[in-house]
Amino acid sequence: MTVEQRAKTKQALRRYGQKLPGRNWKDAPLWDTAIRQTLEYYDSCDPLRAQLMRLRYFEHCTEEQTMGQLYIGRSTYQKAQLDLLSTVAVFAAQAKRRPAPRPCTQQGNGGAERRMLVVQLRG
Repeated sequence: MTVEQRAKTKQALRRYGQKLPGRNWKDAPLWDTAIRQTLEYYDSCDPLRAQLMRLRYFEHCTEEQTMGQLYIGRSTYQKAQLDLLSTVAVFAAQAKRRPAPRPCTQQGNGGAERRMLVVQLRG
């Protein structure tokens, strides 16, 4: 992860959930999706990183406060934060590659039409 990617990911995490004038940036929906996916992922498989994400970026705790509340040392904190930032960036990159959903119709039961949302994922 480059320094620029890390800075951009941190900025997105800091802006997440804020209703500020600066919040209306063009990639906000993409980052919101990536951040939600990351939080769901870590909630299910790594609660420490999920809690780090909440404390550091949503509750705006300092590094020291976060380490103290999680009972972890600096090296564990730095590794967990780098993993967290990388995961958010990966989810954002995946979301950026997906085409926008497009509506289509499909013949259903007895010829009745149903509206469906078709999302084609690129591999």
